[in-house]
Amino acid sequence: MSSGVRSYLKYMALGCFGTFLVLIVIGLALFFGGKYALDYAMEQFADENPTAFSESTLSPEESATLEKKFNSFFSGQGGDLSLAMNSDEINHLIVNDPEFSDIGDKVRFTIMGSQMKAQLSLPMDDFKKMYPDVPQGMLQGKYINTDAVIEFRSLSKSVGAYVKSMTIKNKQVPASLLSNIQDRNLLEAGPLANRFKNMEDIKIQNGNIIFTKPGSNTR
Repeated sequence: MSSGVRSYLKYMALGCFGTFLVLIVIGLALFFGGKYALDYAMEQFADENPTAFSESTLSPEESATLEKKFNSFFSGQGGDLSLAMNSDEINHLIVNDPEFSDIGDKVRFTIMGSQMKAQLSLPMDDFKKMYPDVPQGMLQGKYINTDAVIEFRSLSKSVGAYVKSMTIKNKQVPASLLSNIQDRNLLEAGPLANRFKNMEDIKIQNGNIIFTKPGSNTR
């Protein structure tokens, strides 16, 4: 799989990570003051264990077919104007492709009907270098496990992905905190900015994420 193609899923997932960091660091700091923000975040949000993700159920034959159709669509070689993928296929790519080795154990997508969720399990150890002044014992061995509902919106000349809602430890994140990030397009920065500008539509329908290029009648 080419590096350009692999970047679609990788940067979508990393966009969710960045959005969540905005929530727990900036949002809580504004509400409780920087001195107490991390204390509160650890108490309310942190878990001792990561989320136990399920294994891929795709056979070797299904995996080969997936790689072929994914590469064909995003490279333009096959001429197809739309591509539908279910959550098993998306998660299989994240887990098995070396390009995603840094996030393969941190994110899974679930699509049910017309709703898409990003399930994130973030080890706080990864954030130590970002917060050198924080007592490292507070971060050691802790995880942030969350579910975020993602929605896609067609813009004037592109498509955006947004966090619609978020739960942590089975508790709904207050709207007052989410309001700081709900208008943040997860696809607007980095390599995705150029790649998705040629995508006419991305929607969730019948348990699939459907990518549509201009000129397609599949809406």
